[in-house]
Amino acid sequence: MAFVYSSQRPSSEIKVDIIFVPAIAADPKLTWARQPESEAHERLDNVLFDKLATAQVHLYDHLTEWERSLTIPKTEARPLTELERASVNAFAEAEKDVAVYGVEEWADRLLARVREYRRGRGIDDRPIIFISHSTGGTVVKCALVKKNGNEPNEIATNTIGVTFFAVPHQGSSVLSEPEYVQTVQDHLGLKWQMSMHLRRDFQLRDTNPDLEELNHKFAVGMVGVKIHSYAETSDTYLTVLTSETSGGEWTATIRLCIVDSRSAKLGTAHAPVEDEEFMQLDVNHTELPRFTEQDIQYDFYLTEIEEMVKGYSAEDRAAYQQLNKAILTDTKIHVHQFYGDTKSMKILLTKLPLEAFLELGPAKAMNERIKGRGFNKEIESIKVMERPKIELRPVSEPEAPILKVTAVDSDVSSDNQSHSSDATLPVPTIPVPKNIHTQRPPVSIITTAGNQSNTLLPNMANSPRIKAVQLNDGVAQRKDRDEFKAPQRAVPFKLPDRASDRFKWIHVPFTHPGWVHHVLGTISGEKKNHKLHTKLLTDKIWISQHNQSRYASPHSRFVRPCVKWLRPEGESKHTDGITTPSSASDGIQFVVYLPYLHWDSFTNMKKRADIIERRRHHVQARPTPPIPRDIALCPSIEHKLIWQYLTLDRPLHCRRTLDQYGYPSLRHTTVRDHDQILWKRTKLDAENIPSSQSKVPLRSVQTSSKGTRGQCLPTGCSRDHVAKVLMVDQLWLWVVDYETVVTFFPGRENDNHDGYSRVSDVRSLIYRDINGDYANQCSDPFDFAALAVLHAVKALLDHDRDRDRTLQVFRIFEEYISILTEQQNRSFKDFRDNHRFEKAKDIETEKHVDNREDLNALLELRDIEDELNTIGKLIKEQQGCVADMMTQFHDLNARHAKGLKGIDFLHDINHFLDEHKEQVEGMLKSARAAKQAYNELLDMKQKQANVIEAHLARVQTNVAANQSRTVMIFTIFTIIFLPLSFFASVFGINTKEWNGPDSNYLSLRNIFTYMLTISLAVIVIALLAAFSRPARNLAMKSWRLVALPFVRLYEGKHPVKAKIRGNAVPGLADPENTAVDAQIKRENKRLSTISRQQSKIDRETGWMMKMMFKQPKGSAE
Repeated sequence: MAFVYSSQRPSSEIKVDIIFVPAIAADPKLTWARQPESEAHERLDNVLFDKLATAQVHLYDHLTEWERSLTIPKTEARPLTELERASVNAFAEAEKDVAVYGVEEWADRLLARVREYRRGRGIDDRPIIFISHSTGGTVVKCALVKKNGNEPNEIATNTIGVTFFAVPHQGSSVLSEPEYVQTVQDHLGLKWQMSMHLRRDFQLRDTNPDLEELNHKFAVGMVGVKIHSYAETSDTYLTVLTSETSGGEWTATIRLCIVDSRSAKLGTAHAPVEDEEFMQLDVNHTELPRFTEQDIQYDFYLTEIEEMVKGYSAEDRAAYQQLNKAILTDTKIHVHQFYGDTKSMKILLTKLPLEAFLELGPAKAMNERIKGRGFNKEIESIKVMERPKIELRPVSEPEAPILKVTAVDSDVSSDNQSHSSDATLPVPTIPVPKNIHTQRPPVSIITTAGNQSNTLLPNMANSPRIKAVQLNDGVAQRKDRDEFKAPQRAVPFKLPDRASDRFKWIHVPFTHPGWVHHVLGTISGEKKNHKLHTKLLTDKIWISQHNQSRYASPHSRFVRPCVKWLRPEGESKHTDGITTPSSASDGIQFVVYLPYLHWDSFTNMKKRADIIERRRHHVQARPTPPIPRDIALCPSIEHKLIWQYLTLDRPLHCRRTLDQYGYPSLRHTTVRDHDQILWKRTKLDAENIPSSQSKVPLRSVQTSSKGTRGQCLPTGCSRDHVAKVLMVDQLWLWVVDYETVVTFFPGRENDNHDGYSRVSDVRSLIYRDINGDYANQCSDPFDFAALAVLHAVKALLDHDRDRDRTLQVFRIFEEYISILTEQQNRSFKDFRDNHRFEKAKDIETEKHVDNREDLNALLELRDIEDELNTIGKLIKEQQGCVADMMTQFHDLNARHAKGLKGIDFLHDINHFLDEHKEQVEGMLKSARAAKQAYNELLDMKQKQANVIEAHLARVQTNVAANQSRTVMIFTIFTIIFLPLSFFASVFGINTKEWNGPDSNYLSLRNIFTYMLTISLAVIVIALLAAFSRPARNLAMKSWRLVALPFVRLYEGKHPVKAKIRGNAVPGLADPENTAVDAQIKRENKRLSTISRQQSKIDRETGWMMKMMFKQPKGSAE
């Protein structure tokens, strides 16, 4: 194996290595030439080299130089020479050597050559892009999933892109069956025919579990690597040898795709690959990597590779890999092993990172757990220490007294008599103060069988447990040393073995669809039956159940609630006649998707919403998006998951608020989320915490009486974590077989801010219920499924288990409805009492106009009704799932006589949901009644306001009539005196007509000419200034033109004054700020006008109110 060609470019300019891998034993150059007879510059590798100035291009050959140089000499009829015979033998020997190679051996060759080349040049960290064709793509996959001992595969770590041209990911009948060997060699240009061992690796997926496992490992390990997969759709003409029953043989030509388009796609319906771009081209198998007559797609692919190389950033790639590594390491998978008999089930728990789980599998993980704890050692070999001696001795006594027990009931009744019946227990020394001197005489206590009587402790002497106790001074002495027995050994703890194993429960604490096929695929791969997870992840059971809205909002992504059963072959119908898919095993497979009510702190909800909003608007970069520093250093695994997986084709299913569950089609629910009743009520509790206590990290007292009186805040709790919001989470449960149960649902992620996170954590609730002396016994995975559904439904609504009263949701709703109802009663009384006054002036008219409190209460009742309807919808969906489970459980008991105890759990769930459904309906009835009462109250207040308004209108009409009368009087006086004033002023003017023609006064003609002309000009200018904006602008510009020279002259003489006045002088305004100043002036003018109008309205309203309620004269006070 070797690089037959590597582009020559200075190493300082190289940024990426591009390695072309042809089919196994194919020609490394002709594979990529667009036409076999074309010039070298038409090859794909040369085109990329010319297009990418920072790329180093390599052509890889699977064969060594010596193997590639071997040939068979062509001879006619003459015998072979010694040299030719040696060449033939060498060719046959080499073919025999490579015939034992499978995909793994060819992958080892590729890894060895690439590592040798990179290490020799010190470029181990340089990114790589693999471009492969046909069987070479399988070699690349196998090479990238191989481990480098205990170290990670550095080649896979530095791979940023892989291109597959017609690679048989799911196998190929043409490449695996022997009748196509010769024609495949001819079409692909192979050095030798594909051996039987190699063909076995390319058998179809149904008969080749290793191929499925290879795809699974590649999809898990190459997260974040851009994958391009191209498939052929044009048939290849294959020449095969055929025969008839008569014995004749001849060659025939058939048309087939060497690799089916469905096999050329790495991802499948049940196990899609996130970063894969799949494209089909109308060419055959050999023309596909050459893009024959596919110029548009050829240019598009070159552009994709160019963008990948130019957009590469080592820092972003390292941050992406580090974040992905942190997620796979910090996400803990819980593996629970149930073992023992049906009456005393026990559980062994292990927690391991997701990365380790996908590598080991559940069985190996449990074995590692046992070995890591030292349970593999022989417990009998553990040395048991003797019982410690207890000695009580005052300081004044030289020796310790001996407490001698001659017989004890428990020792006598022991099965093995392993306890010593004559053990001596020295009593520890108790120091005595120096100023106190004590002398203890010898004391003997003998039972009735002895000679002495007990005068000091008669009750102890008559005790049935102690038969003989003797307290003596001196050194301890044993009476009967021959009867002494060795101390009892520790009873060994019985660990789970294969015979006692019942089933495993595997839990993943996040609802990420991208992990589902990885986890289930790991389990089925361990059981050597890949159909176990392919059946559970078919389109009908998994893909079609996903919901996604038109606008692709994160909260619109969820799995619709349902219950699915997969029965073995022969049991293809339910009791109701509905056809179901067949199971992948002899047993029944079971699927449950269930929403359930939970909670979260308001602070966590806001942080989650902020991260989601940032990620949606974050710029996508290729091949990896940049990771913000705060996300990389964030301690929350959930936030890292959101950033990493939110924008994928199969995105993370985030936790949803109650309104996001009820209205999944809305683009944003921020306003609704901030109006949750639970948050409003618990926020009041947080606000009532004294500020001095809220900042202290020690436990502080909760002060509010509305749901949390008497409760203490845990250490480190703040006000932000007291307020809570309702969430709707999802439970995904699969019974893979009778030995494995897998669950996906969100966990509390060790969030102990409120001190009760673990109390309502569903996994913790299930674990506590199935573990312990009084645990619910689940010997069957179906019973466990029913128990898991029970705890999911009761996680938040079970009041008895929640010490935190802020989580008693229904009680909070009932209390708030009662508060609003009481407020409504007070409003009715205030409205009634406002009409008891005998004097009109005592009526508080503002209460009929200001209805803010009543409107707020009405809106609160609407929110309550809306949230209760959403909770009712959730309960209805849960009841539907429980009903389906009960039907199937009864059917299982009837058909298979399983005797499932889960039916009792389901009946408990059904009764629990019925109770809460009735409670919801009762609260809805109360809320609607209160809302109707508020509507009636507001209607009455509106009617009363209309009456007052009509009365005010009548009063205003009377006032207007009086004003009209006054104006009319003034008008009459004006009409009378205006002519008199005019003539008086005219006759008072000194004119020639009045003083004689010889006088120097103007004539009446000239006076009236001046008066009319000037008056008309002033009137026109005033009207233009008042009603014409262009005229005003023209006047302003004229003023600036005329006044600007004088202003500048003034600045030269008085610079200080000009600087102080600044823009106050016309013409000195900054042109950049002119528009802003004008806008500010217009806004101030508008506000001033509004203020004047409001003041005028207030004055008129106050005057009218005084007139309306003014008492008549002479009325009694």
